[in-house]
Amino acid sequence: MPLPRNRETTLLDVYSILQSAAATAYENTDNQTGPNRKVAMGVVHLIELAQLRMDAMLNELSVSANG
Repeated sequence: MPLPRNRETTLLDVYSILQSAAATAYENTDNQTGPNRKVAMGVVHLIELAQLRMDAMLNELSVSANG
């Protein structure tokens, strides 16, 4: 059974927000040095972890929707 349209749209919106946050964090990292760069890279890694979890959830939902 496919996801209800509003739930699917919400998940895709969250994924898009994570992509934007990652791009912003990467840009910020490029402009930092020393400890500030390490903090910025920490943010990048947290966003990447969230993206991986979102990918896994979307894949599980897709598999269960397709039977």
